[in-house]
Amino acid sequence: MSAKYAVIGDPVEHSLSPDMQNAALRALGIDATYEAVLVPRDALPEALDRLRSEYAGFNVTTPLKEVIVPHLDAVTDVAASVLAVNTVRVEKHRLTGHNTDGLGFVAALADKWHIVARGKSVCVLGSGPVARAIAYALGHAGVGHIACWSRNPLTAAQIGPQPDSRPDLLVSALPADAVIPDEVIEAISGATYVFDVNYRAERSPVPASIGTHRSDGLPLLLHQGAIAFAWWLGVDAPLPAMRAALERWT
Repeated sequence: MSAKYAVIGDPVEHSLSPDMQNAALRALGIDATYEAVLVPRDALPEALDRLRSEYAGFNVTTPLKEVIVPHLDAVTDVAASVLAVNTVRVEKHRLTGHNTDGLGFVAALADKWHIVARGKSVCVLGSGPVARAIAYALGHAGVGHIACWSRNPLTAAQIGPQPDSRPDLLVSALPADAVIPDEVIEAISGATYVFDVNYRAERSPVPASIGTHRSDGLPLLLHQGAIAFAWWLGVDAPLPAMRAALERWT
């Protein structure tokens, strides 16, 4: 029987992870499949029973990245530090949670713009699971300064102070329909690089006038998925095949 992998969340039908991960599996000739599985928040415990017995691993997306943590048998140090999981490995019915969003983001910066994070000033918009993972990874990569604004000032303060000067890099982990206050827009205007973690969204919360270089979240999707693939299977992910699968949507 072939191994099964998945991405779980609600909504999940928009996810490009199945296209990307199935392309990777085919490229390496691995007998496995990857699918999207709709799991509402209140159905998570029941869904995990099935995932535990039928799947070899799965990704986790909104709104489950935080609520899944207490249901797991173990988490990696990274997942414990950011209190969020986006990747789970299943071994002998045990569920181990990991978070590849942060390292995936650092890899995406290097791939997209050849940016080394060390010494850069960064502003993160948002303080949810993805924002925390990115800020954590950037901190370990040696950024010079991290500021943060979100609609929740308490959780934003755990990432960094309010933005008060132009950052080198602006990272938006806000919902596509979020509205950024004028005083924050003024502080972040002039940022050279703008990275919005959403992909295939109708709009970005960051005005189009900000940023000489801009990216949506597809490079992050690619690299966090490649790290997850390697963590599940113990082999390097075939990035060219995964990238080609995503480029069909650009």
